[in-house]
Amino acid sequence: MLPDGLQALLILQERDTRRLQLEKILAQIPRERVSGEAKIAAHRAGIESAKKAVIDLELRRKELESTLRSLEDQIARYRTQQMQVKKNDEYQALTHEIEQTQAKIGEAEEAEIKLLYELDTERAKSKAAETALLAEIANENAQLARLVEREKNVRGDLVAATTEFDAARATVAPAWLPRYDRLAKTVGLPVVVALQGQKCGGCHLKVSNGVETQARIGGDIAACDNCGRILYFQV
Repeated sequence: MLPDGLQALLILQERDTRRLQLEKILAQIPRERVSGEAKIAAHRAGIESAKKAVIDLELRRKELESTLRSLEDQIARYRTQQMQVKKNDEYQALTHEIEQTQAKIGEAEEAEIKLLYELDTERAKSKAAETALLAEIANENAQLARLVEREKNVRGDLVAATTEFDAARATVAPAWLPRYDRLAKTVGLPVVVALQGQKCGGCHLKVSNGVETQARIGGDIAACDNCGRILYFQV
C-alpha cells in the first residue's frame, strides 16, 4: 500500500486530470459552434447560388421574349409600309427586310426553345440542391442545439470537478503542493508516476539506485533524476 502522502497526490492528480479535460472540452465548444455556423452559412450560400442560376436564365428568357416582340412589331411596320409604297423596288426592299427579320425571329425562337429546356433542367437542379442543403442546415442546427446542452452539462461537471479538486488539494501535505504545481506547469500531467524496473513511468528513462531506494521506502518525495516527476514504487 502506498504512503498516505503519495496516495493523496495520486487522488489530486486524478481529479486535476479530470478538471483539465473538462476545461479543454469547454474550450473546444466555441470553435465547434463557429464551425457549425460557418457550414450553415455555406449551405445557405449554396441555395442562393442555385436560385441565382435559375433567375439568370429567366432574365435571359424575358430578354428573348422582348426581342421577339420587337422583331414581330418591326415586321408589322414593314407590312404597313408595303401597303403605302407605290414603287416596286421599294416594295421589294421592304420584302427583303421582312425576310431578314423573319430569319432573326427563327433564330430567336430556336434560342428560346433551347433556353426553356435549360431552364427546366436548372430548376430541377436548384430544387434538388435546396432540398439537400436544407436537410444539411437542419442537421447542423440540431448539432448546435446539442452543443448548447453539452456546454451546459460540461459546465456543471466542471464545477463539480473543481470542487473535488480543491477538496483533494486540502488533503495533500502543504510541502508537496509547490512541487506538484511546478511540475504540472513544466512537464504536464501526469507528474506522479510509477517506477517500474528502475524506469520512470513518465520519461521512461532509468533512475539512479538512490532514487529507486527512496521510492521503495516511501515517506518522502522521490523524484526522477531526468524529468523531476514524483515517483512511487509499484510492485
